[in-house]
Amino acid sequence: MDSAEPKFLLIDEDDQVLGVCLDAEGIFIEPSGGDEELTVEILGCLLAPRLRDYLAGSKRYRQRNPLDSLSLRMLDEAAEPLVDFCVGEMIEWRPSRLDPERVDIVALWGFDSPSAGARDVWERWRSARPDQAAQWAVYGPEGRREWLTIVGRSRFRRADGVDRPAGRVYHLDGTHVTDETSFYLAIGEAINGPGGYFGWNLDALDDCMYGRFGASTAAAIR
Repeated sequence: MDSAEPKFLLIDEDDQVLGVCLDAEGIFIEPSGGDEELTVEILGCLLAPRLRDYLAGSKRYRQRNPLDSLSLRMLDEAAEPLVDFCVGEMIEWRPSRLDPERVDIVALWGFDSPSAGARDVWERWRSARPDQAAQWAVYGPEGRREWLTIVGRSRFRRADGVDRPAGRVYHLDGTHVTDETSFYLAIGEAINGPGGYFGWNLDALDDCMYGRFGASTAAAIR
């Protein structure tokens, strides 16, 4: 399953890798008022045996051995997991235009995919994880909302269930806090460092206050 600089992995419901993929087209979508089905083309996939057998099998074989709850996992440039997107039914596959030994797959797409206007934010995260606070401040409202989406969904965010010792004081820098989105970005970084998460709305903030996200209500926030 080795691959030269993969950008995506196809993952099954058990978090097993079905394919190592070089690229994908159609990840970022333009807003549309229509009801047409959206698709994503996953390019240059090196297939694991389970997916290879599935695609090579008959329609009856695929019905008897379904692949449900698939995800497309975006990797950063260090090949570390960033975010998972839900993938719908695979509707077409063929030898890859990138490498005839690989496969291009067309699948249904859409409900949790990022907008075309957010591409710069996602590419920023793919190229390098945040290493300084408030790197989101250069973006307008749409970009900040997308940054918060990545923070909330990122597989990289703190999820080890270990809180820092009670009584620690966290300093929230409000310099760039101009709206609700920037508040959640700032508090996430105050507690968990650049790119850190500590809620994306009031309910999520309340959940975080109970612990397992780097700090609990025993800690003070200034």
